[in-house]
Amino acid sequence: MAKKIPVSGLIAGLALAVVLPTHGLNAGQDTGTAKHVLDIEMTDVFADHCRVWFRVTNKGNVKIDKVLREQVWVDGLLKDDSRMHYVLEPGAVFAHGVGADPGLKISGLHRKVRAFIDADNVLAELNEANNSKEVSLSCMVAAVAGSIQPVVAKPDLTVSFDFKNVVRKDPNADGAYIYWADIEFTVTNHGPGNAGPCMIRLEQNSGRGGAFEQAGPEISIPAVNAGQSATKVSTSYQHTGPAPTYRATVDSHNAVPETVEGNNQFTKKFPY
Repeated sequence: MAKKIPVSGLIAGLALAVVLPTHGLNAGQDTGTAKHVLDIEMTDVFADHCRVWFRVTNKGNVKIDKVLREQVWVDGLLKDDSRMHYVLEPGAVFAHGVGADPGLKISGLHRKVRAFIDADNVLAELNEANNSKEVSLSCMVAAVAGSIQPVVAKPDLTVSFDFKNVVRKDPNADGAYIYWADIEFTVTNHGPGNAGPCMIRLEQNSGRGGAFEQAGPEISIPAVNAGQSATKVSTSYQHTGPAPTYRATVDSHNAVPETVEGNNQFTKKFPY
């Protein structure tokens, strides 16, 4: 439930919103103290058809019923300054587009967008550090049949990996040494758009050539913003005999639309 209250002279208006109530208290919150904890979080800032949106979450354990000031800055310039009446139960999520329709829109690549909630510090919160979030957003437009259509900037993911904590154990019954290793994966987004979460599939061959076979469960990778990288360590891979070659495929289920789809694999031979 929300009512938009404009600040004089600045962009404001009632925006479309989705309220997604959740249940329970925050992870790690001390439920035995019976303390009332106020905490509103700027959870996400994103673009939908080039319009800036943001999402906030009531991370506390009491209902929020306050008029709160919102600010949105683009490349260091204040673009929206308004107030909204927030009514959020504990755990509730609220999202809305910034500004009166058609709203605050961006164009171009890598625009720095920073959004603030409770900019006046009306709430006495447990955590004041999570009231703002800065992201890099990209959006381009193209003329289609005489109209302007948004062209969403796409990511471009690549993957590489290294062997870590290699251990050689005593030979098995066949007299072959057993090798154990962890693998550290690095996923880099070379594209202009942000990438959502995806999976890595790891495969290995026998060390004597032949077909690749999947080596354990797939590895989950979090969202990776444009120009950023994410690392993930997966543990306890083992083999015997000749050194196998490992092959990693990022976005193995094609969950992320990319500018280039042919550079998602990386292969490396075990180092001995």
